Parts: sequence; C-alpha cells; structure tokens
Amino acid sequence: MGIKIRNVTKAFGTYTAIQDINLQIQKGDFVALLGPSGSGKTTLLRLIAGLENLDAGKIFFNGIDYTAKTVKERKVGFVFQHYALFKHMTIFENVAFGLKVKPRKIRPTKKEIKEKVMELLKFVQLEHLADRYPAQLSGGQRQRIALARALAVEPEVLLLDEPFGALDAKVRQELRRWLREIHQKLNITTIFVTHDQEEALEMADTVVIMNHGKIEQIGSPEEVYEKPANAFVYSFLGKVNEFKGESLVTNFPHVKGTEEAVGYIRPHEIVLHQQSNENSIPAVVIHINKAGSTVRFELKRLDTDELFEVEMTSDHYKKQGPFHKGEILYAEFKNIVLFDRKTNSIQTEKNVQGEVVSAISSYMS
Repeated sequence: MGIKIRNVTKAFGTYTAIQDINLQIQKGDFVALLGPSGSGKTTLLRLIAGLENLDAGKIFFNGIDYTAKTVKERKVGFVFQHYALFKHMTIFENVAFGLKVKPRKIRPTKKEIKEKVMELLKFVQLEHLADRYPAQLSGGQRQRIALARALAVEPEVLLLDEPFGALDAKVRQELRRWLREIHQKLNITTIFVTHDQEEALEMADTVVIMNHGKIEQIGSPEEVYEKPANAFVYSFLGKVNEFKGESLVTNFPHVKGTEEAVGYIRPHEIVLHQQSNENSIPAVVIHINKAGSTVRFELKRLDTDELFEVEMTSDHYKKQGPFHKGEILYAEFKNIVLFDRKTNSIQTEKNVQGEVVSAISSYMS
C-alpha cells in the first residue's frame, strides 16, 4: 500500500510535535524514520496508524483519503518496543487474538485460526513455543511473537516503533537481518522508527531524517550519508569530528571559511603521518583501540588542544604503524565539509596535494 502524507501538523498543547510534514511512501518500500529523541518520528508513525488525530493536513492510503479512518479501517499492523504481549495468554493465544476479535461475519473458523497461527509461528521459527507464556521467552523471541501477532490480521502496512530498542546488541543484529528477510518475502510496506543510525542505514530502502518535528532529508542510505542536505544530517549520521570558528579558519587555510563556519570531517577521512607536510597538523595520540577490524585513535591537536578521532582498517594500521600512545603524529584532513550559517550552505572541498576540488551547495531547513 502506498502512503501519502500531505501538510500534516500535530501539537500537544503548546508543543508542536509535527510541523507541516510532506512525505510519499511507495508500495512495498522499507522506510526508516530516523532522528533524535523529540524529533517527532513516533508521533508521525502514530498518525499514520490512526492512533492520534491530526491538527492539520491529510493522509492518503493508495490515493484514498484516510485522515478520518479508524485504526481498524486502516489495516495496519503495529509492533511496539516493549512487545505489548498479553501476559495471561499463551503464545498461541497472543497471535490468535486479532483474528478472534474480528466481526463475526469475517471472523475465521477455529480451524482456520489454528492453521493461520501455526503457519505464522512457523514463519517466525517459534512454533515449538505455542503453549508457553510471554514470561518464559527471551526478549528476542517475544519481539518475534509480537511481529507474528501483527501479521496475523494480514495488514497492508507494517509499523514498528523502536522494535529492537530493548534488546542487547547481538540480538538486535540478528533480528535486523531476520526482519529484512521477512520484508523481502512479504513485500509489505514497512515503516519503522529508530534513533539508531546504523540500524536505519543497514535495513531501510528509504531513510527519512527528522529533527524538531520537520523532515531534514529523504533518500536512500547511500544518498543521505554521502550527500547530506545540511549540517544536522552530516553531524547526525555516523561519527564526525567538528571544528568551529577561528580554529577552522586559522588551521585549515584551504577551506574558505569564516568565523561563522563549522567544519566537519569523518574519522576515516583523516590520514595520519609520522612526518609533517604542508597540509598536516601535529597531534598527540591520547588513546588507541585496536580491537576488531577497525583501529580507532583519539588525538589532541597541539595547537588548539581540541580532541578528534581517527579510524583506519587494521590492515592499513599494520602497514603504516605501529603507533603508540603519547606519540606525535601529523593529521591530514583530506575532506572537510564546511557549513556556513550566513549562507545556509554546505561546501565539500577535497584538498588532494594542495588542490581544491569542486564544491556543492545545499540548504539549511
């Protein structure tokens, strides 16, 4: 089912949670609503579900105005962060609940309900737990049961609100792959809320980045990461080092900045040398983390005492290093992204052996 959100606004008292949102979601798309706490992403999800009433605007499902439709009429499946399973019901009864409460005219028979529930439990690979209760399951198992219950009513849209937020890192990683596989099998329009950038970039076809009740950027994971629309998107997605004002102008002469500028660079874009060159800045190594496939450094600039982070692959480290805590290294900032508050623009300037290569401008919404 395709969804169109047009000029939608929602306030709670004097607080405006969503302000004039416009968004089009294609049928079968896997969409992440990504943003910090308070950005409005959960409110938008609840508006789509019909769990909240709009103050302004309209919501269309397949081109039909669904603004005034009830939750039941919208045919959405909703999965919450904390499962919301009925503790006094078995796993089978939890999954069957939505089918049993359907109006008598369209309610399946007991045999059909049993077949449907067991089919779904098999689908989420938990059919052997049908007679157990939620308290007897792990967090990951409970979340899979919550998803099976949402799918039981055959929704045309699947909505997930921070579905993996209460789980540990390993279980979250496993469920991400599992949910992506389910989406590919069912091809159901799926919208999930998350504040986890890695989760959104790994799972979604389309990422909608929100902040203060507005949409900052919409695009594929590659687009929003490689071509951020503004300073907020750049700084929010992934790790980033930030340099401000006079420090930026004085120490990065190849960047045409002002005291109003903020410069950004990602840790993996900084190159470390043991010898200085005309484009490098001296820094002392504060900490080195060599665990895993990526080596991470924390360094302090000798000129400004500012801290910054650098990342390189372990293979690169073995060829270039070893480096040591307390050692003086020379950092070359190959790719600075400059945000100018006065012009509301972003410039990406690459300094390769002293040559400045092109620039791109955008907007600050």
